[in-house]
Amino acid sequence: GLNVFISDIRNVQNDKVAERKRIDKEMANIRSKFTSGKVLDAYNRKKYVWKMIYMHMLGYEVDFGHMEMIKCLSASKYAEKHVGYVGISLLLKNTDDMMTLVINTIRQDLMSPHDSIQCLALAGTANIGGHQLTEAVAADVLRVLLAPGTRAIVRKKAALTLLRLYRIEQNILDMEESGRDIASLLETKNIGVVMCVASLLLNIVSNSTEYLEACIPHCIQLLTQLVVHKSCSPDYLYYNTASPVLQVKLLRMLQYFPLPKDSTLLGRLNEVL
Repeated sequence: GLNVFISDIRNVQNDKVAERKRIDKEMANIRSKFTSGKVLDAYNRKKYVWKMIYMHMLGYEVDFGHMEMIKCLSASKYAEKHVGYVGISLLLKNTDDMMTLVINTIRQDLMSPHDSIQCLALAGTANIGGHQLTEAVAADVLRVLLAPGTRAIVRKKAALTLLRLYRIEQNILDMEESGRDIASLLETKNIGVVMCVASLLLNIVSNSTEYLEACIPHCIQLLTQLVVHKSCSPDYLYYNTASPVLQVKLLRMLQYFPLPKDSTLLGRLNEVL
């Protein structure tokens, strides 16, 4: 199967003519399987899509089989969804007509009770991008980010996916409605989540600080914990400096706001500096 095909390509990698001949043979075989009219089982569909992905990564044009990838995407098992998301991310353009089918599946997966499925949907959304997908799923991604039951691994991906969508279309976020809720995520105990949320907020405040004044006390409190108390998970200590990357993000964010009027906050900020 797949391992034999990869071995064949590696054995002739110094002979481009032989490699091309082997690729053409495999493409013809896969095309015949997809157009034979027979229903492929999950294993074979997954195997053929992985082969197409591998050929694409080698630089060969793959202009068929998109419907089979979408079928993998719509499957219930993780292994099939995985190959489906990798396939559409690499081989499907965000302007293709088939994106409607992809969007429907992504929206369903974003609401999945399984963390692994949600993570696939978020990663696929960030990789595909495009205005059509951004407008369709931005509200769902925001809902995942702010949901109280969302686990840290999913919340991190949701923050970074929303950042990717925000860079495509800034008006997807109504900061009057959700700005305070996003800022409150800086209070999360998981520093990985805080890092991702800080990246999102830094991009937002660089365009407008309106409705985001709640970031000021959160940033100063975090800086106090990191700089003064050195309160940080050992994983984020760098030569006894508590998460220097996060410190830089927080300081850059504060540059967009005026000095706090509250004397206590101002005192803490001066202590940090």
